Amino acid sequence: MSGWLGQPLVWIEVVLLILVLLAAPVYAAMRSRHAGSEALKGLNLPEGSVRAMLALLIVGSFVNVLLFGASVLGDHFEQVVTAFGTLAGAVTGFYFAGRKSGESQILPSKE
Repeated sequence: MSGWLGQPLVWIEVVLLILVLLAAPVYAAMRSRHAGSEALKGLNLPEGSVRAMLALLIVGSFVNVLLFGASVLGDHFEQVVTAFGTLAGAVTGFYFAGRKSGESQILPSKE
């Protein structure tokens, strides 16, 4: 295969996308058998699952671009890494900040 289909960047992105798109329905089906509907939120998944899947997809894509993007992007590699790195940093910060603030509300206060 020649062109962009022969690049590992493309195939790793396809695998990441398929894992997220296939894993979510399978996990939702398993959870719906074991948990009541009150425990499930958007996309029939537990609360925070969609946010976690998006964070994994974006950060995984950023790592993929770092490893294999130079051959595909050519002269624009530095610009894409800068923009994508900013996005991945924002997503990571939002994800972990949201988890920390959510956990602090659940834990009992020490008095």
